Amino acid sequence: MLENKVKLVIWDLDDTFWTGTLTEGGITPIPGNAERVIELSKRGIINSICSKNDPEAAKAKLTELGVWDYFVFPAISFSPKGKAVADMIEGAALRPENVLFIDDNPSNLEEVRFFNPGIMTAHPETSLGSLLDHPHCAGKPDPELKRLNQYRFLQRKVEERNASALSNEEFLRLSNIMVTIDYDIDPHLDRIVELINRTNQLNYTKKRLNTPAELERFRKLLNERFGHHAGCIRATDAYGDYGLIGFFLLRRTALVNKLVHFVFSCRTMNMGIEQYVYELLEQPEIDIVAPVSYGLRSHQKINWINTSAQQEGGESKRADRKLMLLGGCDLLQVATYCSANRLEFVNRAAEDETKVRYEDPGFILGDRARIRDSEIIRRIPCWSYEDAVRFDDGLVSSDLIILSMRPAMNGDYYRTKDGIDIRMIPKFAKAIREKNPEWFDQNIFETAIDDDERLDRILASIDAVRSRSSETCSVFVLGCHMGEKTGPRSRRRAAFNAMCRNYCEKHSARFHFIDTSGVIPMEHMVSGTHFSRAGYFVLARHILGLADQLDKGGKSVLPISAPGLAA
Repeated sequence: MLENKVKLVIWDLDDTFWTGTLTEGGITPIPGNAERVIELSKRGIINSICSKNDPEAAKAKLTELGVWDYFVFPAISFSPKGKAVADMIEGAALRPENVLFIDDNPSNLEEVRFFNPGIMTAHPETSLGSLLDHPHCAGKPDPELKRLNQYRFLQRKVEERNASALSNEEFLRLSNIMVTIDYDIDPHLDRIVELINRTNQLNYTKKRLNTPAELERFRKLLNERFGHHAGCIRATDAYGDYGLIGFFLLRRTALVNKLVHFVFSCRTMNMGIEQYVYELLEQPEIDIVAPVSYGLRSHQKINWINTSAQQEGGESKRADRKLMLLGGCDLLQVATYCSANRLEFVNRAAEDETKVRYEDPGFILGDRARIRDSEIIRRIPCWSYEDAVRFDDGLVSSDLIILSMRPAMNGDYYRTKDGIDIRMIPKFAKAIREKNPEWFDQNIFETAIDDDERLDRILASIDAVRSRSSETCSVFVLGCHMGEKTGPRSRRRAAFNAMCRNYCEKHSARFHFIDTSGVIPMEHMVSGTHFSRAGYFVLARHILGLADQLDKGGKSVLPISAPGLAA
């Protein structure tokens, strides 16, 4: 009888919910049915009615029995049942495979199956006695009836949309849909796993978490691996609060930008939320596993959804703040927790799996006309003149700048034949040279510099940001996390931190040093220089929290660390 998990039970009334025919009088409630409806509701399983009856008389009787308020999307009329059930399932945004229809009339059961392929049907005599004991009716404890309440306002929304002469998009535009991204996902892991495992229609990647090994790997991606970004999606509109209705896990590095999980509750079908979030994430690569109800480009333009100004757990309160980030892999991760109103100069993939790196003093300090005219720069995987122009424009227009220049302490420095300084990681320089050794040796020359010269170039770069950016712009300079290592590498990090800290103290009205060792706990470190998703979440929340303090007229000299945020 029950082949799939039941999310909706549709009841006939006459000789199913009660014995007798209501319009002929003399009905008798069937013992236990009212209790079954209430118990199913407390398990998060929705109940509805499809009955050929007088609607007012049926409502009055069900109210007398104390169960009318436990039903949603009731279809009580003398219309055919097949189409009525189809409309009900569509309104509830469910799949027929997760719906159970109970009716004593075999012809009604056959008609409903014809119009709703895949639906589960049952005769009351063979199903009601064991209904609550069936594992597919176990549901999930919902004593506060939150799921029922969500379907109540979904019913109201469907009724108003059906009564309106507006198009679907016009109706959505008047619905005041608000989306919030909550990056503090740890408290919601149970709900996230439920979404991933139970949702089909809008589960675009369908990577289930059914075994202990799969769950453990998922937890490691969230908390112990570098380069993963995750968020829960919440939604409200004029009809109510849908709660946590979506989740994404994104693998984002200089070479990869791909969704691992992308899943949404069917309660928000046809609202455009999936496409909206996908576009907020800048349309990363995704392997969509069919079937899904619709793709991620269903609408030409979504202009009826807004993002909450206060993103739970991460987003700055100032949604209108223009942010610019320049740095390496750390900022690639931090950027994903920041406002969509941002300009990124972070590691990105170039040809042959090399990287374009912007944490290069040559990019910040280089003569723009010389870069514009350089044929050499255009022939190698490197930042470009167009990048430099965007960066200069961003300096002038940004409200907040985050700099991570630590990588400039590493790598090799070169000068091109036409006088442009660039920094390259040895393995990337080797890959570029191997393509055309003769050309490379004639046009690009390594320049040997010591640590003091590296620090001088970084210092000049930070000072150039100060002199060329707006006087109202706040700049946060990230220090190196010291970790637990000692030796030459640790001494270089300490020297870098001291230089950055001193500069920020001298220009404390606008520049603020972030001591990452004081902000990110050691347990979030996953390599000598990288952190887990949780570590970057803590860092982003700290920086944007301090920026909010400044917006409120806070102290110009900000605390180095933020005890409590890392908890």
